[in-house]
Amino acid sequence: MLITEKLYLLMAREPEKPESVVSAAGFGMNAAILSDLMIAGRVAFSDDAQRQIQLIGAGPCPDPVLASPLAKLEKRENLTLDDAVKIPSLCEPRLVTDSLAKAGIVEYGERTLLGLGKERVRIINGQIQRQIRADLQAALQGKRIPGTSDTTVLAILHALGIAHQVLEKELLPMSANEAQQRITELAQDSPAADSAQRAVAAMNAAITSHRVIPPAPGKK
Repeated sequence: MLITEKLYLLMAREPEKPESVVSAAGFGMNAAILSDLMIAGRVAFSDDAQRQIQLIGAGPCPDPVLASPLAKLEKRENLTLDDAVKIPSLCEPRLVTDSLAKAGIVEYGERTLLGLGKERVRIINGQIQRQIRADLQAALQGKRIPGTSDTTVLAILHALGIAHQVLEKELLPMSANEAQQRITELAQDSPAADSAQRAVAAMNAAITSHRVIPPAPGKK
């Protein structure tokens, strides 16, 4: 499962309105899709303080969730990580929900605004959500070594300032400050087996130590 998909499902607090999460975490979704592109071997960034985005690999990208942001990045030059995270709709929510629908995790329902708005998205396989949360809880409590996708999701939620809100039960009995410290620790000590994972780990460290992702609306 893509990091982007995990983050989306975690943010879907209301079973009947998971589509509402994207407007509150657009920059976070952008960071997640950059991580997915790194793991797919299509994006890297420099080791210097500028964190310059570098496109690597060649040929078409078979996954539409990744192909769309990759095409947007290819049209721009001299992008830093900070710049890329802020590209409007770098991660397209509809492509994410299409992928989740194809996997049988969500389905589309009626349209909002008296049938003129966007289709609602309903989660129909809650077991996936529960497993993601169980894995994160085990990692946060030191009972499981977190994977790259786990630490990335945690780093993004931390940067958005909503980790304690989204993972309220999973973080118990930690306070907000203790949760921030634990997430920072996991993000910066994440084991990396290959160059792509090392790149994501470096991005996670940057996310948790610098203001790379603007906080969610209402969060400072």
